[in-house]
Amino acid sequence: MNLRPIYTETNDCKDCYKCIRECPTKAIKVADNMASVVDSLCVYCGHCVTICPTGAKKVRDGISRAKWLLKHKKEVYVSLAPSFLSEFKNVDAEKLIQALQSLGFKGVSETALGAQEVSKQVGKYLEGRPSGAYISSACPSVVELIRKYHPQHTMAITPFMSPMLTHAKMLRHWYGDEIGVVFIGPCVAKKSEADDYSRLVDVAITFKELKKWLDTEKTNIEALNTPNIAQFIPFDARDGAVYPVDGGMIDTIKQHKQQKNGTFLSFSGLKQVNEVLNEIDTLDTHQPLFLELLACEGGCINGPGTTKECGLAKKSIDIFDSLAAKHEKLAGQTFDLPSINVERDFFNIEPIKHSSFSNEQVREALFSIGKTSIADELNCSGCGYDTCRDFANALLEGHAEESMCVSYMRMVAHHKATILLQKIPSGVIILDDQHKVVEMNSSFAHMLGEELEICFEANPGMRGAEIDKLGEFSKHFKTVLHTGKELKDITIRENGHSFQLSIFNIQKHKLVTGIMQNIHQPEFQKSIVEKRTREVIQKNMETVQKIAFLLGENASYTDSLLNSILDAHKDA
Repeated sequence: MNLRPIYTETNDCKDCYKCIRECPTKAIKVADNMASVVDSLCVYCGHCVTICPTGAKKVRDGISRAKWLLKHKKEVYVSLAPSFLSEFKNVDAEKLIQALQSLGFKGVSETALGAQEVSKQVGKYLEGRPSGAYISSACPSVVELIRKYHPQHTMAITPFMSPMLTHAKMLRHWYGDEIGVVFIGPCVAKKSEADDYSRLVDVAITFKELKKWLDTEKTNIEALNTPNIAQFIPFDARDGAVYPVDGGMIDTIKQHKQQKNGTFLSFSGLKQVNEVLNEIDTLDTHQPLFLELLACEGGCINGPGTTKECGLAKKSIDIFDSLAAKHEKLAGQTFDLPSINVERDFFNIEPIKHSSFSNEQVREALFSIGKTSIADELNCSGCGYDTCRDFANALLEGHAEESMCVSYMRMVAHHKATILLQKIPSGVIILDDQHKVVEMNSSFAHMLGEELEICFEANPGMRGAEIDKLGEFSKHFKTVLHTGKELKDITIRENGHSFQLSIFNIQKHKLVTGIMQNIHQPEFQKSIVEKRTREVIQKNMETVQKIAFLLGENASYTDSLLNSILDAHKDA
């Protein structure tokens, strides 16, 4: 059973490092070529789940827990997040309520009621404070980010529960402490918040989970014939419905705040949020500065638990259109919210303390991946970290592996291929489609005479040399590159000696390899070549497979080279 809100299905992880690259807190550990979430570092924004190309990052299922509640609790109520208006955009609220009741829920209530109460409390709170910066407590990911990574600003978080917790407290006030409460919304972080406040919210599930549940039960919402009794309980929310849009909380606070002085700003997306948190101390806060900070770009309507059937603009329009319709529907009606205590503090967590490593330790870690000078620090982010030094620190913390460095693995691949070529007694040469040498071993140079051996010593591998200048056999290579048809066991004469030459495709019309042997050499040493090649392939197969994924074409060339050399000697 997965206890934390986000986890990795290790068999599906393809070590692409995209989750590291995208994670705002680098809360990922790679071990045995698999990336897992480090719970103590995670703020549960769910971004890794959204961007994982293989779907290896998973959100903990809450449906089974909700079903258990429905079976064992006499009454279970839904706290429905206001972003349902954009998630179920073609469905009347009454039909969604009926669909939820068909699953066994006693009633459905709007989390926006809790949002209205939070806005009212924050408005009053700000009126009594003439100066300072204040941060919304509505987004649990942002709250976790501040508590773990910006603890100096924990005091700035407004001391009130989130709309979800506030609404859950209202439901228990109205219907009793023995009821079950299931929150349904766009947010993964709400699962963690529900874990911490299980006495208020029994379980939190996402909109994606709800749709999956309804599909399993074969419930077609649009086909439902809604009776008049399918209504939100105890009454509809009004202003809190705009909360899921970036800046929505500010709009509702201003309706409750009598004192108009102060500055209200909203920012969404953890990159922007981090930037704001880093500069708060430099801002002018001689009058109240309220910051509505949301982890998801554009607001909760873009949460990881939502579907991406339409863009932010369309979702925002759906929210505001629905809000206008609600104002018209509820015109002249007033509803009193219960007077309950929704205060909360945020100091029951230890901030993150990263390990501090000496310059010498960092240099040693860099040296282990072939970074012996500043020039070697490419900062290519292939490993997922912004800089090579960030990667070195991750290595020292035990959160990364040396094989994650793309340039290091490319160097390893090149060295292994080069060593193999030099060990083989046959002459081996590789050419590209420009008829130039990509790689040549010393045996090939030796077979073609002293002059080429001298050139080889000056330019090991003879990279860039033109094949026409090496001998008459060049025409055979050109033929294979042009036609794509391989040549096997043809006899050529160069430098006063007879050789047997075979030419194979590595990539048709792009890369070919030639294997040349002195026909006067006893049995061409076939058994020795085959034995050595098989031995090297066996030892290096794991590395080659790793390289193949990281480097694509370059590594495929290495793998093909090893096997083409082996096949050549098997068939000879």
